[in-house]
Amino acid sequence: MGVFESLVSAINDTAAQPGVIGRLKTWGRVAGLDEKTADIEAQFLADPSLPGLIIREGREIFGILSRRALLSTISQPYGREVFIKRPLREMAARMDTAPLMLPATTTVPAALKFSLTRADELRFEPVLVHSAEGVTLLEMHVLMIAQANMLEETLSSRDRLLEKIRGVVGGR
Repeated sequence: MGVFESLVSAINDTAAQPGVIGRLKTWGRVAGLDEKTADIEAQFLADPSLPGLIIREGREIFGILSRRALLSTISQPYGREVFIKRPLREMAARMDTAPLMLPATTTVPAALKFSLTRADELRFEPVLVHSAEGVTLLEMHVLMIAQANMLEETLSSRDRLLEKIRGVVGGR
């Protein structure tokens, strides 16, 4: 095998297609606007890893209610008394009703860029991921960890590739 073929082989061995958000851990919990806020709070308390719920009105997506948004709303003065026994519809003004929705084929770096360009109060809110199977919720910290892992893998691949190149070029 010649030098050129060895270099091509080394590049092909280390080349990796960027990850897409459809492969990351997502959540698919759905709630309706007529559900009681107390029931929604109970879901968050029962599952500490749950980042939020996809809120539907009938068959349409109304928005997202994140854990942070719920806790922020009910921790306001009189928030618990006002909202906890009422339907989620009463909190609709405090929900993200225009969440960022991305196709499952969106790359991790692109999704992170889109997410971080949102308004300050929404920047770290979950993102909706649309795939053939439906719509799920992607938590921002999962997206950021995926990006960090990809960067680490890229740097490691670069180092391995440089070692292979040195071996091929040095072995002339």
